[in-house]
Amino acid sequence: MSSKVFKLFWTLALLIPMLAIGECRRQQDTRSLNDGTWTIRKVHDGDTVTVVDENGHAEKIRLADIDAPEYRQPYGKIARDALARKLDQVPFQVKSRGRDQYDRLLATLWVDGRSINQELVAEGLAWVFDRYSPPEDLLTAQEQAKKAQIGLWEASNPIRPATWRATHPRQ
Repeated sequence: MSSKVFKLFWTLALLIPMLAIGECRRQQDTRSLNDGTWTIRKVHDGDTVTVVDENGHAEKIRLADIDAPEYRQPYGKIARDALARKLDQVPFQVKSRGRDQYDRLLATLWVDGRSINQELVAEGLAWVFDRYSPPEDLLTAQEQAKKAQIGLWEASNPIRPATWRATHPRQ
């Protein structure tokens, strides 16, 4: 009996550090993605894109701190088209902040010193993802878009994407 406990203990003692090292390497890998220039491969919706760097390395990116309408939701196509226009034929930089539960890179996209994430919020094409502590500049941009009734704020009661997803499951 004690030999089984001993084997289990040593298995866990070896496995836990290996998992921790793997996660640290995965997070380190995201920091190295901040270097270089990227171009767009595909715009999936208003806050998710697939990009490729100059070496041909592709990454699926979820724009950090924002939540754009789903494609079939009101303003969804408009948000996707606006993001596509902003990134079309333009090299851009990626400022990564780790990965989400779907292994997408969470990042802010920068074109000529402009945050694309913030522009989408300022144009009323995305909500600030406020579950955590969002950047103040995004909150300010959202408040200004609301006051000006720009984009999705034209509607009297726009529906957040999470609420819309809950009532419109994928088919």
